[in-house]
Amino acid sequence: MSDDRTPSEPVLDHARPAVLRRLLAADLERIVRQISGGRPMSRSRAAMMVLLPAMQCAVFHRVAHLLHLRGWRRTAAAVAGLSVRLTGASFHPGSRIGPGLFVPHPARIAFCGTAGRDLVILPAVVVAPDRPVLAAAPFPPDAPHLGDGVVVGAHALVMGAVTIGDAAMVGVGVATLRDIPAGTVSMQRLRQTSVSTLGRDPGIVQDSAIAQDRSAA
Repeated sequence: MSDDRTPSEPVLDHARPAVLRRLLAADLERIVRQISGGRPMSRSRAAMMVLLPAMQCAVFHRVAHLLHLRGWRRTAAAVAGLSVRLTGASFHPGSRIGPGLFVPHPARIAFCGTAGRDLVILPAVVVAPDRPVLAAAPFPPDAPHLGDGVVVGAHALVMGAVTIGDAAMVGVGVATLRDIPAGTVSMQRLRQTSVSTLGRDPGIVQDSAIAQDRSAA
């Protein structure tokens, strides 16, 4: 993988337990900050954040990534599989993600890529190469790369060797196969169908609108 596709975070050896603790501490701090809205929170309540699915998802992936880097790919795949069963999020163990990972609702998420700091992933997101990759397989070199502060909206798709720039946002329902520049928002163009209701039964109008949508599709 070329240098321009590596996370912009400082170089960290994610295979070291000390770095694992630092990453998890950053993830927990991010979750507490998001939940509290920046307001002060007691230590006991902050400790309860460990039980949230967002933190569980981060723990599973950080541990699986450490095992993957140490060459224990089958064990890492087993931990990733446990994450799918308990949280609903599937992260390839080889995915290198910077500190501050935040997955508020880890349901139906499939992630196989690299990312920088403060990544936010919403439900039903797919970030992956253009071909299936098994959890026990080596990390693919053509996986997507997401920069710092990227937000991936619900039901979004990022596929192939694409780069999402820093502070960019992939909007809800957007499917992108191209690079997204830093600081930009990629949105889905919506289509609205208007049907005249003068002198017509509302039920017939509704059926007519549905038929038009199906014919246009």
